[in-house]
Amino acid sequence: MASSNISIQQRQQRAINLKWGPQEINGLDQRRAEAIGLEPAVLEVGYGATPTGLPSLFRDAGTCARFVRRTAELLLENSQRWKQIEINTRETNKYYKELLVTSRVREAAYRVAADLLTKIIERPSLLNVWENSCPNLLRSKTRELELQTEGTPAYNEALKEKLRIDLIYDAVAELKKIEQERPLKKKDIADKQKDVAAMAHAEQAKILKQEAQLAKELKDIGDGSESILRFSACLQAALPSCELSLSQMELLVLPVEVFSMTHLTLLNVSGNSLKELPSEVSQLSALEKLYVTDNQLRSLPLELHRLSTSLTLLCATGNPLEPELMQHYLHGLPALMAHLKRARRGASRIQSAGRRAREPPPSRPSMEVDLFSTELPCYHEPDGTVQERTIRPHTAPVGRVPRAR
Repeated sequence: MASSNISIQQRQQRAINLKWGPQEINGLDQRRAEAIGLEPAVLEVGYGATPTGLPSLFRDAGTCARFVRRTAELLLENSQRWKQIEINTRETNKYYKELLVTSRVREAAYRVAADLLTKIIERPSLLNVWENSCPNLLRSKTRELELQTEGTPAYNEALKEKLRIDLIYDAVAELKKIEQERPLKKKDIADKQKDVAAMAHAEQAKILKQEAQLAKELKDIGDGSESILRFSACLQAALPSCELSLSQMELLVLPVEVFSMTHLTLLNVSGNSLKELPSEVSQLSALEKLYVTDNQLRSLPLELHRLSTSLTLLCATGNPLEPELMQHYLHGLPALMAHLKRARRGASRIQSAGRRAREPPPSRPSMEVDLFSTELPCYHEPDGTVQERTIRPHTAPVGRVPRAR
C-alpha cells in the first residue's frame, strides 16, 4: 500500500514537472502556478532569431509561462500604480499570508515525516533509534521554539521540525504498542505512513484552495490584474519578435529579470520614470537598438560599453544627463561607448588602488648605521687639494664608554 501511495505521489510530481518545467522561478513555484490557474505558454515555431536562439529558460512551455507571469508581477510592483494597489490589498494579503505560512509549515512537516516513515518501512530497526532519540529531540525543539519570535523564519523552521518529530514520535509509540501485543509487520508501518502522507496531501490541497481564494479576492479588490495581463502580453510578444517594448508603462525601476531575455535585439523603455538603467543591461549581448528617451536618467551604466559590438542605435533624449555624458552622447554612439569604456577602466583602477591602500605596507628591514666607521664627505682645501676625512673604527674597552673629545 505504501509503495502504491509513493508511486502515486511520484506520478503527480512528475506530471507537475512535465507541465510547469523543472527550473525554479523565484516567487512563482509550480504549485502557485497551478493555484492561480496559469496556463503553459503557447510556443510558436521559430521563436527567437533561431530555434535555439532562446535561452533555456524559455524553451519549456511551463517554465516560460511562470517566468513571464512573475516578471509581469515584478514590473507592476515597480510601477507608479503599485503604491495604491498595495494600500488597497494590504489587509487581505496580511490575512492570507498568515494562513498560507501556517499551512506550508504543516505541509512540509507532514511530507518529511511521511518520507521518514518510508525509510522505516525499508529498515524496521530504525524504530528503536527513533524511540530513543525522539524525547530528547522534542525537548530541544520545544526549548528552541520558546526562544524564537513568533512569525519569524526561524520560528517557522523550528515549528516545522517540532511538528515532524511529534508525528514520528506518535507513530513510533503506536507501532511499539502493537509490537507488544504481536510481531510487528511492514503493513503496520505502511498504514502509518499512508495516514501521514494523506495529511500532507490534505494540507497541500488546502494551500491550493487558499491561493485560489486569495487570487480571487485580490482581483475583486483591484490588484492590477489588467496591468499584469498587459505586461505579460508585451513579454510574450517579445519571444518570437526579439523586440520588447515597455514604453509608457509608468515604470519606476526595471526588474533585473527582464535582462534574462538575452535574445532581445530591441528594448524600448521610453516614456517612463526610470532614474537609472541597471548594469545588467550588458547581459543583452544581441541588443541592437535601445530606447530610453523621456525618463529621468542622469547617467548610463558603464557596463553598457560591452554592447559596443552589437548596439547600433541608442536613443536617450529627454533625460537630464550629466553635461559631460551629454556631450559624448551628442558626438555619437562610438564616442559615447569609448567614454564609458574609459570611465569603466578608471573606476577599476580606483577600486584596485583602494584595495591596495587598505592593505598594510610591506615591512622594511631596519637600517643600522655604525657611527664609528661611517665615512665623512671630502672637503676642498683653499689650495685646491682634496682632503678625505674619515672616522677610524674605534673599539672601547669592555665595560667602558668612549669619552667625547
